[in-house]
Amino acid sequence: MSSPQDYLPAEPQPARAIRPWSSLLIRDYRLIFITILCSNTANHMRNVASLYQVYQLSGSSVQLGLAGFFQALPFIVFGLFGGVLADTLNRKKLIAITHSLNVLPGLALGILTLSGAIQVWHVNVLNLLASSLQVLGGPSRQAIIPGLVPQSHLLNAVTMAVLMMQGTQLTAPVIAGFLIDFLGVQASYFTDAGLLLPSVIAALLIRASGQPQGERRQISWRSLIEGFEFLWHTRIILSLFLLDFFAVLFGFFRPILPIFADVVFKVGARGLGMLYAAPAIGALIGSSLLLAAGDIKRKGAVSIIATLMFAQSLGFLGLSRSFFMGLLAVGALGFNDAISVAIRRTVVQILAPDDMRGRATSFLTVFAQTTNATGAVIAGAGAALLGAPNAALVGCVLCTLTIFAT
Repeated sequence: MSSPQDYLPAEPQPARAIRPWSSLLIRDYRLIFITILCSNTANHMRNVASLYQVYQLSGSSVQLGLAGFFQALPFIVFGLFGGVLADTLNRKKLIAITHSLNVLPGLALGILTLSGAIQVWHVNVLNLLASSLQVLGGPSRQAIIPGLVPQSHLLNAVTMAVLMMQGTQLTAPVIAGFLIDFLGVQASYFTDAGLLLPSVIAALLIRASGQPQGERRQISWRSLIEGFEFLWHTRIILSLFLLDFFAVLFGFFRPILPIFADVVFKVGARGLGMLYAAPAIGALIGSSLLLAAGDIKRKGAVSIIATLMFAQSLGFLGLSRSFFMGLLAVGALGFNDAISVAIRRTVVQILAPDDMRGRATSFLTVFAQTTNATGAVIAGAGAALLGAPNAALVGCVLCTLTIFAT
């Protein structure tokens, strides 16, 4: 099988070695980094606070599931449209507008909570609005990055952003939890709204124009179809998409971790929390090593190896009978997944023309969200039929076969 790197365009060697923090030395990248950091932290805090509040108000697991559904729905409904906007409008202004508008749901939730008038439907409607704005601005936040750094720094810049987003997934819920415990749910909502203000200021201070290159286009269904056609005819991107598709479809392990905690390892809720934390820790380590590696030349080959090791880690989880080995296995899953994700995003940013980057990024996001949902169903069904360990082993075999087939 030929390596995807064979199809990447050649570029001149950088004059100086790329260090883990190299991208942060570039002013415009620091500003978009601050923008993404603040908006992601705000988003995760709002999600945690709203789910907590829905359960406090209703005591219903069904209502809790619906709240999660309203948080995820915009990714499927508006995800691709956000890519079209990113390739049509000024990305810098689009980021600033969506973040400015997103201050309002957080303020409204905080005021309604403080007044005691809050109801479940308020939370769901305002969450739907906030998530929609987050999704509409998401492709612009990613597509603007290649215009802010040299191509030799792009892997470093994308990996730095991925590392930061993984960090917010760990820290934002903790911050929200402390605020809720000590100051009430409204404090988390007001902090969410407050964090978006510096993200708007940072976006507006970026010196790069933020205007997509190429001919001006209209917002239309044709623009969306052009994005599909580009992905279909760009072999390397299509191959990486298929690798990710099958790895997630047959290897989405998170839904069956409670079964491993209860039935296999018998470690209870505290152990389950450690199992869920281990992939995030592995991902942070993987992203940090990728930053230390600098500009990897054979990106496609590294992505294939990381995906293959992801499959083997899934098999290791299926064979694990001790809690320690299980932690190592899920940590390795997070480690390899982080490397694969960072390289895949970088390759998409390199190969996609500037006026196609928003749509390419949005396809990647929607593709991942949809496949995660499907993979969760398959993982649950497999665990019900075969047991969690055997389901993981079968997933390992299927992932490995599809990697070589792709």
